[in-house]
Amino acid sequence: MHTRDLIKSALDSLGRTKGRTALTMLGIVIGITSVILVLSIAEAAERYIVSTVNSFGSGLIIVANGPPSAGAFGSAFAEEVLTYDDVRALKSKSWMDVGIASIEQMDEISANGVEREGKVTGTMPDEIKFYDIKPAEGLFLSDEDVESRSKVTVLGHEVARELFGDSDAVGRTVKIARQNFRVIGVMEQVGTRGFDNVDKNIYIPVTAASDLYNLKFVQALVLRTKLASITDGMRRIQDVLRDRHNIDFGEEDDFNVLTQEELVKSVTQITDILGLLLSSIAAISLVVGGIGIMNIMYVSVTERTREIGLRKSLGARSRDVLTQFLIEAIVLTGAGGAIGVGLGIFFSFLAIVAISSFQSGWTFSVSTTGIMLGFGVSATIGVVFGYAPARKASQLNPIEALRKE
Repeated sequence: MHTRDLIKSALDSLGRTKGRTALTMLGIVIGITSVILVLSIAEAAERYIVSTVNSFGSGLIIVANGPPSAGAFGSAFAEEVLTYDDVRALKSKSWMDVGIASIEQMDEISANGVEREGKVTGTMPDEIKFYDIKPAEGLFLSDEDVESRSKVTVLGHEVARELFGDSDAVGRTVKIARQNFRVIGVMEQVGTRGFDNVDKNIYIPVTAASDLYNLKFVQALVLRTKLASITDGMRRIQDVLRDRHNIDFGEEDDFNVLTQEELVKSVTQITDILGLLLSSIAAISLVVGGIGIMNIMYVSVTERTREIGLRKSLGARSRDVLTQFLIEAIVLTGAGGAIGVGLGIFFSFLAIVAISSFQSGWTFSVSTTGIMLGFGVSATIGVVFGYAPARKASQLNPIEALRKE
């Protein structure tokens, strides 16, 4: 038989049992849809995070608590060692451009009879230089505010509107963690930056945040030097901090100095690992679907024993029968793969649209890796799980097959 005839025969056979065929394909459809959805969202998240980090400009250096062996993002159990005095010592160097020490806490803020939760960001004046933001009203934090540990605050655009409506917020008083802070400024409307809605931030001096939450250490330092070589900048920062932390020669740092490029690389590795992990979980349904296809093909062989016997008695070779049943399995999984790819693209688009409605900056694109995996895996499943039933059909004795009731 020609390949065209075998494909037509396979389609006719599958068409006679539409309900069973649809249920058999379901596992393949769900598996491939899940893989494409997961990979597409993972790639979109990676693009979003990388573009956000790059938006800070080049030359960014981050210093995190914990030794380099703890990884780029440190460990939840890493010992805190960084202080405000560390960044003050670094900023006194002639080769330093800008730098901040930061503390972030979720807390209750209230004013004008309104109470809400917001992110309290203990920071320094260079915050607006790093993130290219500025006050729409009043002023941002000054060096004097930080040094004097002043209880002053600058409200994000959305926070100011929620607490004071259209009234002027500058000069008013708000309570943060039940302590009074005087509003000295309101930030311009920015929207989302990274995974953070900047308009919901409440900025206070990092020293005031240390007092407010009784913290001795800060969470991170963000720096930029005037040096042409970022490697030279990292080395000088490392030398200053090692000297301040009394780390002897040969001992590991108790802090981790990262470049912007290393941060992007770490983010990429994390999203790749998460995508692989989630895809592996989704692929379980592909294996289950493959086993279902094998079982259904065995049933089909049993039901069509007389047909097989008749074909072989009329001259069909074992190879023709094997090819016919293999093609049926491949057509079954190929159709399931095509449907799964289509649904994967559709649901990926819906997911990105939904995420974008809460957080701007996400872009949709289909994971080509997911599509190739979808079609490749579906074809492989058709061959692997369809071969055993097809081989059984091809080895039937035509005389015994014709006697089958």
